[in-house]
Amino acid sequence: MLSHSIGVIDIGSNTVLMTCGRLNSQGKLDLLLEMQDVARLSEGLQDEGKLKNEAKERVLNVLKKFKKSAQEKGIENIIAAGTAAFRRASDGKEFAKDIEKNLGIPTQILSGEQEAYYSFLSVENSFSADQKSLGMIDIGGGSTELVLKSVQNATSLPIGTVKLSEEHLVSHPISNSDWQALKEDIQQKLQNSALDLDQKPEIWVAVAATPTTLATYLQKLPEFNPQKVHGYCIQLDTLKTSLEKLRQLSIEDRNSLPGMLPKRAELLPIGGLILQEVMEFLKISEITVSYEGLRFGLLWENLLKD
Repeated sequence: MLSHSIGVIDIGSNTVLMTCGRLNSQGKLDLLLEMQDVARLSEGLQDEGKLKNEAKERVLNVLKKFKKSAQEKGIENIIAAGTAAFRRASDGKEFAKDIEKNLGIPTQILSGEQEAYYSFLSVENSFSADQKSLGMIDIGGGSTELVLKSVQNATSLPIGTVKLSEEHLVSHPISNSDWQALKEDIQQKLQNSALDLDQKPEIWVAVAATPTTLATYLQKLPEFNPQKVHGYCIQLDTLKTSLEKLRQLSIEDRNSLPGMLPKRAELLPIGGLILQEVMEFLKISEITVSYEGLRFGLLWENLLKD
């Protein structure tokens, strides 16, 4: 018997993503609809400050569009999760309530640990078949989550693509001085973290828009292709060489690269640098890309509960 269909929306600091699916009679996940857009909820956000009205309006417009598309597919059960921008903003809880009141989409604000848990759950569902221990890096607009072997070893760091870009007032192409300042900031936050460096996973997986966009760029794909991106391995040496080229391009030139999704060009080098510095800090020579993320973890949990 087929389970009911569910739509899960991940409202990130930069990107909003929706995945709708159901379990088939074999207990496998059937994907019914996937959508993404960049709304940059955390634009200009200071810790404990308020979300910009324009940013909230962008998110609401994206959610309206997503809900309409889901309903056209017959999917009525839609839930949402808010992450770092909701946590940082003084009116994050209020905005989550507004979303439910205005659009009928229940919106849960996830802690950094919950964010790591659901992303890691999606990674386990995709990559645990060979029984090797897993590590995960989830790079977002407002924070980066890391899990070493189990969710008991999860850490959320205040390192995000939008956050770093705005804190350092990065211009494009990214100058040598700005690039060095970004590196030092990321390195300092990693050194101050509570990561258990004795934990050494056998397979590392990178989640979110940064690694998937990098996988598209590194493979020179003419357009974004989830099947070719999911499972692709990024080598640290290749990443470092590619980032040097990317950060020296203007946003216009980056946007013209094959497979570059709209609105990704500005933040891609910064997200790539976060990935590079985490890999160097944890002595990771290669990392596997996952197209899935916390929305898949939430989807699995709710479908199994259903």
